[in-house]
Amino acid sequence: MKLYGPSITSSLTFVLLNIRHIDGQEGNKQHSDSHTLIYITSGQAKLDWNESPPCSVRSGSCFLLAPGTPYRFSLEDGQAVQGYEVMFDGIRMLETRHAKGQLRRVPASFPYEGEIFWFERPQIREMLNRLHAGRGQTDERQELRRQRLFLDLLDHIWEQLGNTEKAAPSINPAIQRSIHYMEQQYDQELTREQLAQVADMSPGYYSSMFRKETSKSPMDMLAEIRIRHAKQMLVTSGSSIRDIAQLVGFSNQYYFSTRFKQAVGLSPTAYVQRNHEQGIANSLQYTSYLRSSFSLREREAEEPQRFVSLFLEDHLTVLGIKPIVQYARSGYYQRYLSSYLDGVQKLDVSHMDFGLLRRMRPDMILLGFADFAADGRYEQFAEIAPTYVFQRAGSDWRSTLTSIASLLQREEEARQAIKRYDEQTRLARQELAEMLQGETVALLRFHFREGLCLYGGSGGYSSSVLYDDLGLKMPSLLQEWAHSGARVVIPIKPETLRQLEADHLFVIVDDAQIEQARTLRQSSLWNELDAVRNHQVYMGTTDIWMTFGMIAHERKIQHVLESLRSHRGHSYGNQNLKA
Repeated sequence: MKLYGPSITSSLTFVLLNIRHIDGQEGNKQHSDSHTLIYITSGQAKLDWNESPPCSVRSGSCFLLAPGTPYRFSLEDGQAVQGYEVMFDGIRMLETRHAKGQLRRVPASFPYEGEIFWFERPQIREMLNRLHAGRGQTDERQELRRQRLFLDLLDHIWEQLGNTEKAAPSINPAIQRSIHYMEQQYDQELTREQLAQVADMSPGYYSSMFRKETSKSPMDMLAEIRIRHAKQMLVTSGSSIRDIAQLVGFSNQYYFSTRFKQAVGLSPTAYVQRNHEQGIANSLQYTSYLRSSFSLREREAEEPQRFVSLFLEDHLTVLGIKPIVQYARSGYYQRYLSSYLDGVQKLDVSHMDFGLLRRMRPDMILLGFADFAADGRYEQFAEIAPTYVFQRAGSDWRSTLTSIASLLQREEEARQAIKRYDEQTRLARQELAEMLQGETVALLRFHFREGLCLYGGSGGYSSSVLYDDLGLKMPSLLQEWAHSGARVVIPIKPETLRQLEADHLFVIVDDAQIEQARTLRQSSLWNELDAVRNHQVYMGTTDIWMTFGMIAHERKIQHVLESLRSHRGHSYGNQNLKA
């Protein structure tokens, strides 16, 4: 980037000019006096630009071209290449010291040209989708927000470029391209031949070049990437080791465990145990100054306390505290808390507005998932207020409530709440045992991402309430899966429902699966199920059943009791009619 002398003050910005879909069946020569950002969403082609050797592009490829740079796609095997083309200008405002107040605007360049590696594809793609959807805004404030989103996109890319420079400043571009492909496709079965094809090299030459550039083999690099993702999943997902091995691309658990121990020095099981023990300590370390420099009781006389507790609003409500914002994500929020949080503004974490959060002036921020603080966001939270991150808040709601109560000096409120819940659960358990007489209960969800799923095993947001707190009986199939170490959330095919043989079914349908649920419920397979024929299917809502917290669990128990009481009353009525 050009540096200006000491006699000049400058500021740099960029302006979005246009975004359009790339959607073609054949190559097309392009030329512009503005910067060009190219992002490919599907298809495969060769990209020829600036007299450089043509590069293979596929879904997830991203290029940034300098002003005036022509480019051309050469399509392969008649495929259409699709994606986005973003045009933007750079502007630098100059003010000379001998002429204060007189500004001069000059063109400016983005300090990079070429392919962008190691970026977070989902985040960039989501930003581009939103920019494209917002075209043609006539409201000036909406257009201002769109320009701000574009600057966030450029800032995110700039950050990734910094990571690239630190990670591999001189790696061959073709090798970089194959490493980027590993980062995006690590969960798939990948071979040396596939990776060599991505790099446009023969397998033998690719291996030789890869080792020369990185000092390791392609497959060793792939294993490192997989293990890095596995480490994160082991301490945040709650999935079994076998499931995680498959999710990150290992063919079997034994090979995964062997490679994991070679790389980390601990077995996966020992790694989970160590990080679980250190979870709270790590969270406390984030804000170690809380205890010494931030006394809530000292400030109670000054003003009401202002808390942000993203996905932990349930816990604060139990403790008698009303947060100043409520977690939301793309329209979803915990509606069951509406009566408690009337008038509380929603904060969409998928498009985190740190400016809004700063204006709310919170005294403390509690984050229900470690992911909320990832990718540099923790520092942004911590700049606003002391921030506490819970790494495994959903694994044990009682422990989480107790930890929050200790932090906020509301220990007695937490003890009384847990005592009240345990008594309610005891009474409900007795009533259900008398009511069901050993009949089986299962929870079925039409999951927005996984499709049709059963919930079983120990732990989780719902299974712990149904089978641990209420002592309900699992169907035999779920018992077998639980004993074999199956994960809590089990994707199934519709045909598996025939083997389930559940007497009672609780069903949750995510918004994105409404049509799929309607199709299944109209099928003969569904209507032949015993629970359906006996009218023992009960519909629930995602916001209650797919979250943790004492109030949510109380609502689950209430839903189970009301559903089964209503059904029993209906059955008794039918028997009386027959009599």
